Amino acid sequence: MFPTIRHNDYLLTFKVKKIEKKSIIVSFLDDKRFIVKRVKDISENFFTLSSDNKMTESEFCNQKFSTDRIFYKVVLAYRYPFKFNLL
Repeated sequence: MFPTIRHNDYLLTFKVKKIEKKSIIVSFLDDKRFIVKRVKDISENFFTLSSDNKMTESEFCNQKFSTDRIFYKVVLAYRYPFKFNLL
């Protein structure tokens, strides 16, 4: 299964206060890096992430992240040369 978003895709995101299960989000890490993953599960204070490509998992999959984080919901992915994906 190919990932929904690939390397070098451009993403249109919106800052949101509440995330939804199965949404694709961008979340910034403490050291100014960011991750783009799908929300797997949400509890009251934490959420976990998963990868669309089940053949490759990252160190961030299945980790608990605080819902107090700043995160952005991905609504559109653009892939050169003229392919758009509404998410």
